[in-house]
Amino acid sequence: MNHRSTVVLSGALAGGLIAVVLLALFIGRFAVETIGLSESGDAQLVITSGALYLATVVVALLGGAVASVIAYGASSDGDGSVTRFELAHVMPFGLVAAVAAGYGMLRAGLGLAADAEAGMVTTTIATLAFSALTAGLVAGGLTAWIVATLAAKSIVRLEGEAAPASTGAMMKAAMQAVSGPMVAIVVIAALAIALAQLLLAAEGVAAIAIFGGAAALVLLGAAAAAYLGGSKGDNGAAS
Repeated sequence: MNHRSTVVLSGALAGGLIAVVLLALFIGRFAVETIGLSESGDAQLVITSGALYLATVVVALLGGAVASVIAYGASSDGDGSVTRFELAHVMPFGLVAAVAAGYGMLRAGLGLAADAEAGMVTTTIATLAFSALTAGLVAGGLTAWIVATLAAKSIVRLEGEAAPASTGAMMKAAMQAVSGPMVAIVVIAALAIALAQLLLAAEGVAAIAIFGGAAALVLLGAAAAAYLGGSKGDNGAAS
């Protein structure tokens, strides 16, 4: 078994164990009074769907944090030859994956084998335990894989001279990279809304003229940007 498989397996086992243990604690604290026997003689319980799914998110966050720590530690090469991000930088991605996978898997399992009506979920304890175990295994394994993969700076080519001097420098560079496109998106959205309102208010030839004029302005702006960009590139090459 290779190193990455060991990391994923460790995360999956941790996620499954945490899901089952916390599920048992949750049932014992909030749903033990609703436990009874179904028509087939199986132990079942009735619980509010909101409480169950909220507990699922909380358990997924806790399990994701544990799986992230395990994966980060297990994926270390020991001699420090591979530069890595700090755990705090990659753990949020692991938590998002844990919540998405855990919540989705549990809802899918209960959707197939449980009854949900009027905000209440009726299910057997065996079905709930199996769904929680499956969700924990999948969420833990996925979280471990994501954290172990994203921890290495080589995954985003941030090694050597490309590595940022500090977290602050990395955040500043990221904000500079996205600020321009974000401003452009806001401006384009505002212009699109204004143009749509003009087209809705205009009729006949006026609407055609407005639409044609807007298209001509877009083409003119694109041509000007291409020309100015090419001129700057030529000047830089010549110098």
